[in-house]
Amino acid sequence: MTAETTQAPVRVDSNEPARTGARSPWTGFLLRRIGSLILSLWLIATLVFFLARAIGGDAVRAAAGLTATPEYIAAERAALGLDDPLLEQYLRFIGRLFTFDFGTSISTGNPVIVEIGSRLPYTVQLGLYSFVLAMLISIPLGIWMAVRTENGRGAKTNISFNALTGFFASVPDFLIAIALVMIFAVGLRWLPAAGGSGFTAFILPVITMSLGLIAVLSRLMKAETTRVLREDYIRTARANNLPQRVVLFRHVLPNVLTATLTYSGMTLASLLGGAIITETVFGWPGIGNLLVKSIAVYDYTLLEGLVILIATFSLVTTFIVDLILAKVDPKSLIRSS
Repeated sequence: MTAETTQAPVRVDSNEPARTGARSPWTGFLLRRIGSLILSLWLIATLVFFLARAIGGDAVRAAAGLTATPEYIAAERAALGLDDPLLEQYLRFIGRLFTFDFGTSISTGNPVIVEIGSRLPYTVQLGLYSFVLAMLISIPLGIWMAVRTENGRGAKTNISFNALTGFFASVPDFLIAIALVMIFAVGLRWLPAAGGSGFTAFILPVITMSLGLIAVLSRLMKAETTRVLREDYIRTARANNLPQRVVLFRHVLPNVLTATLTYSGMTLASLLGGAIITETVFGWPGIGNLLVKSIAVYDYTLLEGLVILIATFSLVTTFIVDLILAKVDPKSLIRSS
């Protein structure tokens, strides 16, 4: 009698994810974002290189003055490589960027990185103070307005809020700056009109840069808070007689910060570039003022370094915001795949 052995079939669970060849969604997300950042930087660097030379003018003549001899001008141009073919200049420019070498300023003779480093702290301080002030005011203001005007209440307050924020969101910064200077510096003589030293010198520039941000962010916070207040879980929390502050800070605030964080990140990314007008009006010794001067004297290398710095800051800030949002909302990783 032969014993017949049967082998139990191997059970395969179709719901178990494959372990081989699986790749985390973070890998693709990071690769796409980093690739996009590098491509954007290359496009911006290429654009500013050719546009800087399309401005015209003679950078060496502007730096040397009208009394410089033609021989001196020719020697300086040759030393700076400005007589080389444009393509050769471009390839040399791109090659230097890989070593973080921004070249030498034509107008001052100092390394571009030194010129930027001496001005950057002023702009960073101005931008951060403006951003922090805008966030501290706009977030509680937007939430308070949403609660104050909930269910059609406070119609006059709502109209006044929309009118004021709409006005300050649409008025250009230079008009606000001029008005503040005329009132508080020229008329009342309470605050300095220019300069970058001392606490009082920050007040007018920070207010100028903050007013538009406060107007836009507070309107965004109000709209998002109004939307969240209509959700079922908020009605449930209120039905359980939770205190208003608990409802707002534990249930409302975390759900409105995503949209606010996105816009705030883009706003922070644009502050370096947005400081150009404010710094020019107030004579602020930052990189915005330096950028305007580099254009006036046709300083190609300084202009290129400043634009690349501003673009890098904006792109890196946006990249960090994307990472934070992906961490807060992991589903966005799958949607972006």
